[in-house]
Amino acid sequence: MNINRRLLLLARQVWFYLGLSILIGLIGALLVILQAHFLSRIIAGVFLGRQILAAVQPFLWILLGIMLVRVLTTYGSGYLASLASVQVKTNLRELLFSHILALGPAYLQQNEESGSLVTTLMQEVEGLDAYFSQYLPQLALAALIPVMILIVVFPMDLISGIVLLLTAPLIPIFMILIGNSTQALTRKQWTALHRLSAHFLDTLQGLATLKSLNQSTAQADKIARVSESYRKATMNVLRVAFLSALVLELVGAISTAIVAVEVGLRLLNGGMQFEQAFFILVITPEFYLPLRQLGLRFHAGAAGISAANSIFEVLAQPASTELAIDQVPTGWSMPLNYRLTFENVFFCYPQRDSPALQGINFEIESGQVTALVG
Repeated sequence: MNINRRLLLLARQVWFYLGLSILIGLIGALLVILQAHFLSRIIAGVFLGRQILAAVQPFLWILLGIMLVRVLTTYGSGYLASLASVQVKTNLRELLFSHILALGPAYLQQNEESGSLVTTLMQEVEGLDAYFSQYLPQLALAALIPVMILIVVFPMDLISGIVLLLTAPLIPIFMILIGNSTQALTRKQWTALHRLSAHFLDTLQGLATLKSLNQSTAQADKIARVSESYRKATMNVLRVAFLSALVLELVGAISTAIVAVEVGLRLLNGGMQFEQAFFILVITPEFYLPLRQLGLRFHAGAAGISAANSIFEVLAQPASTELAIDQVPTGWSMPLNYRLTFENVFFCYPQRDSPALQGINFEIESGQVTALVG
């Protein structure tokens, strides 16, 4: 399963929204069970009991009400999960931006990939959206909803309950088997995106120099090659995603067919009542649905883990300990009118031999903004 401890710590910041989203999802599952109950009761009454419309009309109104409330629960659960995701992304983006500022230009000079940092700050943080709004809530629902349905089915029909219990693990097993290759392909996709962003931004920043040296055409060819590498990585991820969706749907369909066959045979032999058999047939697809949806969300989880690894790599970098003017310790005082004088200043980036500044002399008056550009 795509579970990351650091992402779970971020999820604790929005536990209320996520918990309420899961609770509403469980209410929706309970409504599904009630819907199957009333639907089987209505059909059994009309088909076998020869009941007229007036006799089943109250149940029809109840069924309509259940359907309307299900629509509201589906919307409400998704909306609350989206709120949680937006809050996490906002907090993480602010933390990441503040940390990059604290790292200072020395970190950028050392890595020389400001385009990669832009990708981390924008696209990779955005890549966590599906992880928090879809994968985490669905992970909880996939564990709880089948248990709710089994609690209802087992007292009603022991054989069908056993079949559901034995076939349920098939979907997670295939999901994990396919997911191992998905994670590796997703990491390659993010790596290719980092390279593309870094190379493209560096080319834009040096476009004037490249043009003056008549190298702009050569750089365009390099960008095309890097873009092609990213396209291939993306298509590999999509290929596995579509393959896994096909496999999970196939496993779910086969499992549903097994239940339908054993229920149908016992119904023909008089071993089951029609209303009971129809209820189990209606509820069986709903039993596998959360597991199939988790399989579809599994790729969102893999993408979220890959994006989180790059984000936390940046956050793990030690920030600069240099004292800034707005970080003067308590008890210090600075005059309103002052002048800072720099005489024969040298500066060298870490792990670099040649100085970036050498023999710099200048003065800064209070209220004046001065920038060193180069």
